[in-house]
Amino acid sequence: MDPTWTTTILVVPCVVVLTAGFFYLYGAIISLLSKTSVRNKVVVITDALSGLGKECAGVFHRGGARLILCGKSWEKLEELADELENASDPTVTFPPKLVLLDFGDMDSMAEAVAEVLDCYGCLDILIFNSSMKVKAPAQSLSLETDKLLMDNNYFGPITLAKGS
Repeated sequence: MDPTWTTTILVVPCVVVLTAGFFYLYGAIISLLSKTSVRNKVVVITDALSGLGKECAGVFHRGGARLILCGKSWEKLEELADELENASDPTVTFPPKLVLLDFGDMDSMAEAVAEVLDCYGCLDILIFNSSMKVKAPAQSLSLETDKLLMDNNYFGPITLAKGS
């Protein structure tokens, strides 16, 4: 038998096994890192009371993030916080902080921004989940509605993002 064939027959399976092992370890490491990538991160979720906001809150809470949940209704925010705390291990998670936030009320934005920053002093992740939609011809909308749309969809979020 030719020595190159013998070498090939021995080397190819070793290379395949080593490559498969490398990809398995790589996947395991990435999986572990992704589970801990939000641990201790400060996450703000606006309109945490909506369907997507609740799902994001649940995912980040289970991941060990420090949540700041924002919404327009204090009672519903408390209910969501209770749901999150009851569905998780308190040794791994942090109790969520709650902030009343209404982007349509620009006069109260300075207080809300200060309250968000007072929770932990910094932000790592900011999820803008709130928006306002109007289905009507543009010429039929009043200037007040246009202003409310701009406050909810642009000026409010940018004020929170800038922290001022």
